Amino acid sequence: MLEALLEGQRQLGSQMAGIRAALGTISENQDKLTAKQDQFAAKQDQLDARVTALTREVRNGFDDYNRKINALNQRLLSFETWLSRIDDRLHDEIIARTR
Repeated sequence: MLEALLEGQRQLGSQMAGIRAALGTISENQDKLTAKQDQFAAKQDQLDARVTALTREVRNGFDDYNRKINALNQRLLSFETWLSRIDDRLHDEIIARTR
């Protein structure tokens, strides 16, 4: 009977050693996973910063593009007004010569 108890304790000890080893492996894997998550979070932060910078750059580019378009539109409007004045003068001159 005592031998059976000792054998049971040996088996229990062996199983406990296996459980400890498994817990150690789990703890190691958990540490590795935590490190990878930290790396991923850092990369995500870098990506967020890059996206923010790119968004700002695109917005600034659109603003600059819109300013250039507005300047061109103003020039075209001025040119159109100038052509209209010339057209009016030519029209007036043609009318004056045909009378």
